[in-house]
Amino acid sequence: MERRVPADFLLAFEEGPRYFTHMADVLVFGPHPDDAEFGMGASMVKFVRSGESVALCVLCRGESGTFGTAEQRETEMKNAAEKLGATLEVLSFRDCQIADTFEARIELARLIRKHRPRIVFAPYHTNPGSPKDGTAHPDHMATGNIVRAAVRFSRIGGIQQLEGAPWNVYQLLYYMVPLSMSPTVVNDVTPFMDEWERIAQSHESQMKIQGGAIMQLLKTIRMAYGTTKGGGFAEAFLIDGPLPLDLVELARPPKTT
Repeated sequence: MERRVPADFLLAFEEGPRYFTHMADVLVFGPHPDDAEFGMGASMVKFVRSGESVALCVLCRGESGTFGTAEQRETEMKNAAEKLGATLEVLSFRDCQIADTFEARIELARLIRKHRPRIVFAPYHTNPGSPKDGTAHPDHMATGNIVRAAVRFSRIGGIQQLEGAPWNVYQLLYYMVPLSMSPTVVNDVTPFMDEWERIAQSHESQMKIQGGAIMQLLKTIRMAYGTTKGGGFAEAFLIDGPLPLDLVELARPPKTT
């Protein structure tokens, strides 16, 4: 039986064209080794524990970061992926040199065709934050722009440089929501916070960020988004354009097991 994305996360998306049985329900792109776990890690836990398959693609090894070596950070991201139960792809982009080029778009589109995900995630592509805002790293925004183009490229059949059969992604969502913007979707992750924290702490070298207060900061952000749904913890996402939503499905009470 085909696995489905949990209904409480994305309600009633219209069924789109399928070319093959997909190899991953969810494909998450992270510029650096810790970005996906810090940005939307509890949602990834929720997907996996709900029975969805998650593939994580990390563009570089974080070799230009303030804390940790490339070798250390690669080990950390492998440990985190193993704890999560996600497939890990590590690419060869250079830290602080990620740029939106045709070649970069082709490389990520190739991965989309390889994994054939229903949903793709990437950092938001336009962040007006200050240089002190960690989410506004140029690599984050470049990755968002590359992924946005790659999702389009993956369904175009005539690009000669792009191998593999076309694949039409259902929905592209962005994490690392800028502080100046309201999210399109908040995903309740309250039951998964403890496991998320253990996975995120696999990135031991990065626990020195914010003077050692990085985990508390990340929990505070999730608590703030949790207030939008009445309490608990949530992770926030943006979508370009309107969100497809079946209001009849929204009006129905959730199914009980």
